[in-house]
Amino acid sequence: MLESILLILLLGFFVGQIAQRLKIPALVGMVLVGIVLGPQVGNVVDGSVLTAAPELRTIAVMVILMKAGLGLDREKLAQQGTVALRLGFLPATCEAIAIMLLAMGLFQFDLATGLLLGCVLGAESPAVIVPAMLCLKSLGWGVQKGIPDAILTGSALSDVLLLLVFSLLLAFLGQSGAAGVTLPGGLNLSLLQLLPLQIVSQIFLGVICGWLAARLLVSLLAKQNWTQSAVQDGLIAAGLALLLVIMAERLPIFSGYLAVMAAGFFLVELDAPLARQLRRSFDALWAIAQIVLFVLLGASIQLNVLGNTFGQGLLVLGIGTLVGRSLGWYLSTLGSNWTWRERLFLLPGNSAKATVQAAIGAIPLTQGIAGGEIILALSALSILVTAPLGAWAIPTFAPKLLQKGEVDPTKVAIAQKNCPTSCH
Repeated sequence: MLESILLILLLGFFVGQIAQRLKIPALVGMVLVGIVLGPQVGNVVDGSVLTAAPELRTIAVMVILMKAGLGLDREKLAQQGTVALRLGFLPATCEAIAIMLLAMGLFQFDLATGLLLGCVLGAESPAVIVPAMLCLKSLGWGVQKGIPDAILTGSALSDVLLLLVFSLLLAFLGQSGAAGVTLPGGLNLSLLQLLPLQIVSQIFLGVICGWLAARLLVSLLAKQNWTQSAVQDGLIAAGLALLLVIMAERLPIFSGYLAVMAAGFFLVELDAPLARQLRRSFDALWAIAQIVLFVLLGASIQLNVLGNTFGQGLLVLGIGTLVGRSLGWYLSTLGSNWTWRERLFLLPGNSAKATVQAAIGAIPLTQGIAGGEIILALSALSILVTAPLGAWAIPTFAPKLLQKGEVDPTKVAIAQKNCPTSCH
């Protein structure tokens, strides 16, 4: 196990650096390392590491979501609030519906299974989008209109929505819990009727839990001084954030990932100096977490299931993005002060898929859902195509499509060293 961890960290770091020097996103190199080390090619990663991969990915996603929350700007969000909310629902919904219709024609899926595929492929990757948007913020691209903040918030909300619908469809297709629940008074609600209540609960309680966590951190770290160093501050904050994610898995009435992001956001509002200090701590944590995340992502890709659906999969991804998601982007920015160039930036800036697909892509197959092998294959294809493409396209097209503004050093670090050079 220790040898596997060393291989993952060292090879992931150096191959990532080589990729960056070749003007390729570092995550591409890390994913390639995962493919080579994983069971599909080299099979040199210890089985215990692969077994723990979902938990390790959860830790890495927690780190990046806390970074996202600590980098959000309330004033910019208020300026573009309705756009951020619409970005959280419309693009994902339109893409999922477009994929559903295609899947019904190409793979003869029924409506529920087609929508299940749409939920898997429509989810956005925080592991790609969050660091890229924070990079743009640190360099000033799009900050005047709060475009990175709107994309960050919309991405988090859309994943909450799609994961909820995904879990509902799994229950429906698996015939588990399909009868719904009976409320006091004998009122019986189906799973479909419960969905709006679940969405409101996940979002509202997620924000409340994030606010409570932020208040607790300010009390422990700034007012009562339980810690003596920035390292200890980061350790306590990371531990509490991970606890939110674990609690959400045990008690699925709120979104743990949204709670973590909200905690970072409220920390900035409650104690800006503490937030700046924690931002540096989570930057350091991300330097390690991203290697683990992307290498294990590569190791989880099932190369042997891609062949039969490669062409059809590319068609599904292309139409889902260029037709479905583009319609959602248009509706989301309708009536806003975004220029056509800024709207066009959503194509590279809001399309990357990786983390969610790696986490849930295999679940339909393991639960015996008809068409599960196709869902798994297209999940792997979406990772291989959109993650490196998005990581390259965001820094490449931001200077061409966005306006550069002044960076507020109290909200985000200026010109981080690890930002892609093409952003500058």
